[in-house]
Amino acid sequence: MKQPNDLIERYVYAVTKRLPAKLRADVSRELYGLIDDMLAERCGELVPADRDVRVVLTELGSPGELREKYTEGRKNCLIGAPHYAVYRLVLGIVLACVVFGMTVACLVSQLVSPTGPWYAILFEWLGILISALVYAFAFVTVLFAVFHHRDVDLGDGLNLDDLPPVPKKRQSVSRWECLFGIGISVLFLAVFLSAPQIFCIYSSGRFVPIFDTAAVRATWYFIALFSAAGIVRETVKLMRGRYDQKVMLTTLAADAVSAVLSVLWLTTPGLVNPAFQAEVPILFGAQNTFLVNLFSNFPYFFLGLILFALLLDAVDAVVRAARQN
Repeated sequence: MKQPNDLIERYVYAVTKRLPAKLRADVSRELYGLIDDMLAERCGELVPADRDVRVVLTELGSPGELREKYTEGRKNCLIGAPHYAVYRLVLGIVLACVVFGMTVACLVSQLVSPTGPWYAILFEWLGILISALVYAFAFVTVLFAVFHHRDVDLGDGLNLDDLPPVPKKRQSVSRWECLFGIGISVLFLAVFLSAPQIFCIYSSGRFVPIFDTAAVRATWYFIALFSAAGIVRETVKLMRGRYDQKVMLTTLAADAVSAVLSVLWLTTPGLVNPAFQAEVPILFGAQNTFLVNLFSNFPYFFLGLILFALLLDAVDAVVRAARQN
């Protein structure tokens, strides 16, 4: 049987862990004080037993319900507590990365291959950026609407026996790690769909794109699904807040989907720019067969890097989840 103090600590943690940082300390103190008062009223001078603690915490309600009171959340909405706080965080980082990625991609692409006067470029950038922001907003909103209306568990525990223990530092998921992963997925999508010519070499006094722009954009669905899988994986980590079996299974599934999409995308014929393939022997010298073969088959090299990164991510999720047991 769990100790009462441990149960109270886990309950307060479950309530406060997704509150804004500036509220957590105050809400924690308020909850501890409220629970102490309720226990004192119930038990008087007697030491509260585990049963007394459970009765008091049950009267307070589930962690999600209590958190909703502090965040003024509502159930009859598209996205409400407890998912809304995570939704705002993910939406903010996704939109910021879209703006950053599209801006950098536009600037670099114009340096590599200018396409017209500055005002035409500006209006083109604004049009593409607005469209990208709308799609990003729609994707994140639909994703969290599904999470909310299907009551996807955030790991708070629906009753007292299900409350997760307060994670130790090495067991918790870093919020910044998740946000970085989401940002990388968004930047990957923004760069490859808006300006794949960013990936280029400088040879013979000119920039030569590695990928064929038309071929890359023709396979947009592989890139979009790959990025979506990455966003879902990192979002689930962010919502759960700890490495557990659900995070492990989600990570394995997302990494498997990403691996399949990577293979399908990077083995598509015609993905490499023919001008790049012709320039490689000139740049490295025909006698340097290793580099010539490596860059001539750049999609396979890129595929190997992606698969290796996905493998490391999957192994890391399994190892960290195993440490929870």
